[in-house]
Amino acid sequence: MTQQRSMEELMYLIAFSKMKNIPDATKKEQLIQFNSAKILFDYCQQDSILKKLFWPLDLAKREIEFIVKHQIQTHSIVDNHYPNRLKHCEDAPILLYQKGNGNFQVPYTLSIVGTRAHTRQAFTIIHELIEGLKHLNIAIISGLALGIDSIAHQTALDHKIPTWAVLGHGLDQIYPTQNRKMAIEMLEQGGLLTEFTHQTSPMQFHFPKRNRIVAGMADATLVVETDTKGGSMITASQAFKYNRDVFAAPGKIHDPKSRGCLALIKNNIAHLYHDPLHFLEAMQWPLPPPSKSMIKNQQISIQWDEIAKQIIDFIDIHSPVNEETILEHFSLEPMILNAKLLDLELDGAIERQAGNQYTRKIG
Repeated sequence: MTQQRSMEELMYLIAFSKMKNIPDATKKEQLIQFNSAKILFDYCQQDSILKKLFWPLDLAKREIEFIVKHQIQTHSIVDNHYPNRLKHCEDAPILLYQKGNGNFQVPYTLSIVGTRAHTRQAFTIIHELIEGLKHLNIAIISGLALGIDSIAHQTALDHKIPTWAVLGHGLDQIYPTQNRKMAIEMLEQGGLLTEFTHQTSPMQFHFPKRNRIVAGMADATLVVETDTKGGSMITASQAFKYNRDVFAAPGKIHDPKSRGCLALIKNNIAHLYHDPLHFLEAMQWPLPPPSKSMIKNQQISIQWDEIAKQIIDFIDIHSPVNEETILEHFSLEPMILNAKLLDLELDGAIERQAGNQYTRKIG
């Protein structure tokens, strides 16, 4: 296909994406069926009813001028380089506009969302998590809003991890303006992504559409702090709808910033987020190699009493073994056994897995 032909196809593609009163799922279905917006246009012109559909071609031509001038990349739903996770969502946008150098198709992706008015604890949670994920070939996705989004993007940048911001407006502006410097820095290891053409303002009703992309691009979504209403809850609900893993940091039970997270956990939409290690285990992602400090701590481990040694040997032989079996074998009071299991887990001798199953921790 020649460059001229490519621009022609892009013109019809942009026009089709901007057609009103057609659901995103229908647009996706039709474009995949015809594999070309130009062919779809020609088909419509041959039908007396479909011929009446308005294709905003003048708008599309102006958008192409902006794309060429500012070196914007475009990704159609039928392209191989369209974000592979988002492509499987039924209401995925048929066209995305990208500014930046990053690659969508990394092995692991995580969306982090939450309130704008965050606490210090939220800052700590995000920093510890991204620190615990830096051994992976991973990308962090969020929405460039103030608060949790900004912390997620900046922390990823600090650790040289690609990060993508999904915008609720066109690429001719940055909203909020306070994040302009960070957004420019993101272009070097990630970038900005939107389904909106330039001169599209950040209107309130655009952000729920933005949130479905944040959810759809990720393997998992973490909600750090939020009330029961707002964009973070929409993102979590969309991720759940897409059969993606959702996690929520529980927070304090009487804190309004925790109400949304607690509701997600209560309603079985989200897993309870505890720490980076448990997150990696829940996602079945590779664990980080043991650090020098971890090895040193294991070498100067406390002296275990005889019962603790017997518990270690029992778990080593029968691994994985559940807590009830250990309790029955040693005839200990549940409180005493729980204390010993916790000590051994903290000391790095054993590790707890899903379903209260224990295994011997090696290395």
